[in-house]
Amino acid sequence: MKPPTGSNEFGPVLPRPAVDEHVAHGYTTVQIVRLAVWAARECNWVNGMEMTHRAETAWEAITEHLHLTHERPEETELISIGWKAMKAQHYQDLRAHGYGGQDQSVLSRAFVRYWTSASAPTHGHEDLIVDRLAFAQIWRTLTEPQRDALRALAEYGDRASAARSLNLSDNAYCSALARARRNFFALWHEHEQPSRLWGADRPGARHQNPMYLLRQRRRKAEQRARRGQSGPRARIGRPRRNLGVSDAEILARHEAGESMNALARALGTCRDVIQHRIDTARSERADAG
Repeated sequence: MKPPTGSNEFGPVLPRPAVDEHVAHGYTTVQIVRLAVWAARECNWVNGMEMTHRAETAWEAITEHLHLTHERPEETELISIGWKAMKAQHYQDLRAHGYGGQDQSVLSRAFVRYWTSASAPTHGHEDLIVDRLAFAQIWRTLTEPQRDALRALAEYGDRASAARSLNLSDNAYCSALARARRNFFALWHEHEQPSRLWGADRPGARHQNPMYLLRQRRRKAEQRARRGQSGPRARIGRPRRNLGVSDAEILARHEAGESMNALARALGTCRDVIQHRIDTARSERADAG
């Protein structure tokens, strides 16, 4: 869908519509072009996007919104819709050209890898062979505990199971895994400028098909609705710590002259907990009174 053509009253951004026709909700074609041009000229966060491309993107978004909405939108709402459309189109253009990360001056590695292979006269296996040889050489240089840490994570898929398989605590296993990864990373980028560490552990269960997860969530919601709500709702967050005394007794001791710091030391907790218990007791007393 392209904007209408005609004489160019608004400069080099968009041409003036040949006929000022009604579009929807009282807005005409000339008004829509004016709003699109204004949105394009006032949008300062899509630098590098050509001005006419901005205006055409805003014009399409505003026109589509006018035909889909049931109520008359304000001009500010239409301008905002144009800005959102320009921002989305700008990021789409960056991704299409290989940019789109935090550093938009650097081509993404996946983009370069794909097009280097696709545009080559014949597909070569040099990169795959080099990577496999490098991995084998680095693997031999790692210590046995480091290889065990990496192998266990690859086999079990999550850190807790991997730690149990090696009879290690979670903290000890995480430390061993971090050392193994740092050593592997340094050797992999030997004599090169290393990239930053990126990514995170993701167990296999988190890679389920999105539609499967949505259907599973819907089934669970339907089961809860059929069962109905029975009993108290589960408490969210850390369970309340038992200090051995009631909140009312803590309030009474504090009002008798015992400081919060002294109460915290006597009960083996911190001052913030004592403050919270005292405030809770005062609220309950006020409600009861």
